[in-house]
Amino acid sequence: MTQLAVTGYASLDYPVALSGRAEGNATTHIKWRSAEDWPRLGGCPAYVAAAAVSHGVTASPVCWTGANREGDLFVSALEKKGVSTAGVDRIAGERAPSAMLIYQSDGSCICLYDPAFGGAETLTDVQARVIADAENLCVTVGPGHLMDAILAARNPQGRLSWVLKNDLNCFTPEICRRLSADAEIIFCNRHERGLIAETREDVLIVETQGAEGVVVERCGERTEIAVEPVSALDTTGAGDTFAGGFLGAWSSGVDDPVEAARCGIADVRSLLVERSGGHLE
Repeated sequence: MTQLAVTGYASLDYPVALSGRAEGNATTHIKWRSAEDWPRLGGCPAYVAAAAVSHGVTASPVCWTGANREGDLFVSALEKKGVSTAGVDRIAGERAPSAMLIYQSDGSCICLYDPAFGGAETLTDVQARVIADAENLCVTVGPGHLMDAILAARNPQGRLSWVLKNDLNCFTPEICRRLSADAEIIFCNRHERGLIAETREDVLIVETQGAEGVVVERCGERTEIAVEPVSALDTTGAGDTFAGGFLGAWSSGVDDPVEAARCGIADVRSLLVERSGGHLE
């Protein structure tokens, strides 16, 4: 049985750092891109699952990629991290989901995402079984048209976690109400907090605040956890890595949410330190 199933969009990421800002009808030089990890594994489910398995739990992304060379790269990258690929569906075609991550000199980032399939994804019987058999279902962003099917497939006796993202195509007001009411753990940042509707009384809300730290709230109790900032330019996946580290610790027996949050913080730090060589701010 999979301890953690994570639904959402797949991606192969192509991150670059610019020497200036991208402008229309002009050329801007790339000052950095990886010579080895380009493209690299991306997408919310991959980051969550990869962090979770580092804590000794079994995790399976439920996502969609191409039945092509790009899809092979995506699946191979998951396998190298010890992540199950049982929930990865391969769709025929010339493209696979991918993202250009363009870090500009002013610190902003442009994300250009190609979902590739135009809503052609379906929840297969195999994927539905992965969701139903999981002790914990973690819902991340995408695909919007499958949210009802994903929630219908889950074991109502299992745990439900939600990694919020401000994407109204996926998290419609109705889906937000359903996830808010049923989720045991909700991960968000301060800008996404307003999307949370009425929750269960014992919900655990974990709010990330960037360099200012993390806030853990349950039953009216609020704990602020400081973090040691890492001056890394490429922060893509940090929030999902935090959620995966938290859920990995939680699933492996860490029942103190503050301690689980510290595990997630440590995983994010490891990710950013690993990336910092060659493109520190």
